Amino acid sequence: MRRLPLAVPSVAVAAVLVLAGCTSKDPAPAPSATGSRAAAPSPSAPDGTVTTEAKHLGAPVRIAVHPIQADGQRALLTVDFAMAKDAPPDASISLGVLLRDPGSFLNAGKLRLLDLSSSTVYDVARDSTNRAVTSQGPQNLTPGTTVTVHAYFAAPTASQVDVLLPYFGLVAGVPVTTVGAGGTSPTPPADLHADGQVTYPSAALDAFTVGYDSSSSGRVEGRTATVTLASDVLFATGEYVLTPQAAAVVDRAAQQVRASGKVGEVSVTGHTDDVGTDAFNQDLSEKRAQSVADRLAPILGGSYTLTVAGKGKTQPVAPGTSPEARAANRRVEIAFTTKDAGAAVDVPSGVPAPAATGPVGSGSTPVSLQVDGVSYTVAATSVVRREGYLVGTLEVTRTSSGTGPLTGLFGDAAIGLSLGRGLPATTLAGGAFNVSLLGQGSRLYPADYVTKAGQDGAKDRRAVVTDEFLDASVAAGQSVAVTVVWPNLAGGTVSIDVPDRFRITDVPVSGS
Repeated sequence: MRRLPLAVPSVAVAAVLVLAGCTSKDPAPAPSATGSRAAAPSPSAPDGTVTTEAKHLGAPVRIAVHPIQADGQRALLTVDFAMAKDAPPDASISLGVLLRDPGSFLNAGKLRLLDLSSSTVYDVARDSTNRAVTSQGPQNLTPGTTVTVHAYFAAPTASQVDVLLPYFGLVAGVPVTTVGAGGTSPTPPADLHADGQVTYPSAALDAFTVGYDSSSSGRVEGRTATVTLASDVLFATGEYVLTPQAAAVVDRAAQQVRASGKVGEVSVTGHTDDVGTDAFNQDLSEKRAQSVADRLAPILGGSYTLTVAGKGKTQPVAPGTSPEARAANRRVEIAFTTKDAGAAVDVPSGVPAPAATGPVGSGSTPVSLQVDGVSYTVAATSVVRREGYLVGTLEVTRTSSGTGPLTGLFGDAAIGLSLGRGLPATTLAGGAFNVSLLGQGSRLYPADYVTKAGQDGAKDRRAVVTDEFLDASVAAGQSVAVTVVWPNLAGGTVSIDVPDRFRITDVPVSGS
């Protein structure tokens, strides 16, 4: 299945998050006390259209997401954006800029569909020139007007999905209808200026975690979980006998397998760096994998079947011959199937969560911070448990004079590259990729997915399920809401942490 990179908008705006669209049974939330508030949902229309109310640069905007029309392999998303007549007379929003894709101008290429129940994400369809198959043009929204935006996707298999709108957040529970015989056919891709063959990308949502003590990391791809143990922690140089410290690390990994894995096969695979002969590294990788498997077996018990393999130096995860690359390639991987979609690998750690490296807030109280001489407040306005994931809303307000984007607020390229996730440079420069949750023994990062599989040893290219490039030009007193989708974490509260920026503890989690 072809998977393509996500779009990155570039626009000078401040926006409000839509947490969820409502049906007639949903209560309307109370508005927040600040200028950027969660959108006030309205009852759905008889045809299933989900509507929300939001404010954008102080102008009221009503968003109506119509039922998605599936026609064979493809599906058409239709969203109406309406600005009230009593909006500020100079209010103007170019949706073609706000929603655009970096490969071309003036389209809606950054919209996404999420089926969290099956851990699936749908990116906008692309034509033979890699152009987004969406409405084209400026699509200017002004007081008293309505702009309709169309976008094509692969047809979801679920009866309803969530729609992730850049700067407007997640609209939940949008119906998917099938256009059958006698029905009204959706606007064909050709009417949206599609050129040549159209592809409809989708991908499985993955989870990524890093242990507090750096002895382990975890990734869940679909329902296949892999715990990676650093060989430098497990073994002395050139050896395959577990050190006393390593035994505890493997024991904690076994606890995670028992807690979140289905009974069945568990594979243990050893890897080495490129130092030494092929034969030496192959033998060492096999013996190291066997040592870990021998430690796991009595803890897991007879319900699990262990398979052991060594790959020598043939499958590096980090290119090059630097000490850092070679250390990353020396590893033992434990793979198993998770019980639940959206589960994260939170391996218990031998050390507590790291101390905060920036200002600390609590609950919904904003925390104040300064980045590159610019002052902000950040508030966690909500975290909602939905279909095995956590959907969070952060409200960022600029409190210092001047105007500018939020570039670097959630981390920088150096931090992003050190994680080795394969994210694009634009996301590392201006995205919320580094907004993590503090788990029992690991840091849980936003969910991600493969947009282009790596070739010839190169890393997969990935996208994160969050606002990926916050280049909105925010003035003093203006706010921007940021959406983050994390893998699920048990408990009634969470702690949100951005290293070297801020931490917010005791954030309540709603939903079940």
